[in-house]
Amino acid sequence: MDMKPSWTTRDVALTVHRAFRMIGLFSHGFLAGCAVWNIVVIYVLAGDQLSNLSNLLQQYKTLAYPFQSLLYLLLALSTISAFDRIDFAKMSVAIRNFLALDPTTLASFLYFTALILSLSQQMTSDRIHLYTPSSVNGSLWEAGIEEQILQPWIVVNLVVALLVGLSWLFLSYRPGMDLSEELMFSSEVEEYPDKDKEIKASS
Repeated sequence: MDMKPSWTTRDVALTVHRAFRMIGLFSHGFLAGCAVWNIVVIYVLAGDQLSNLSNLLQQYKTLAYPFQSLLYLLLALSTISAFDRIDFAKMSVAIRNFLALDPTTLASFLYFTALILSLSQQMTSDRIHLYTPSSVNGSLWEAGIEEQILQPWIVVNLVVALLVGLSWLFLSYRPGMDLSEELMFSSEVEEYPDKDKEIKASS
């Protein structure tokens, strides 16, 4: 009598998939909180009407690398997790869901947009990390250019915070939705066909 194993490759794949979905759910909320905290810190350090940008540069330069690295990691995890909920095997369905303003599809698009926007400001983040006053020899910051460089960077960070916040709200609407799991694991696969049937088919 043939015995089926208690733990198949399908079970392993399904378990890993669901574990990553749980990690993704955590990263969505954590990313939204980090993005909001980041923009609040930026505006507090910059002062009213961005009048104290030199203070922002001096205080934020120690946070630039570690926080931006954390932000990119969370954005990548959240983007993959959001895309994992869409059935890309049926592209027409995915496009139709996007046009129909499906929350999960919209969240995927917003996360991807936020990731691209964050990457577009990497050079400015590096420059902030290497900040030294303009009076220091070899400084990358000339006198009077702080506002010109930092204003687009602040706006992008604000937009990223809004995008990830909206994405988190959209995914919270249906946190258990996962079309990829339904596509890959919903159908039962007969792993141990009857040997008599195999013999008859081969004969």
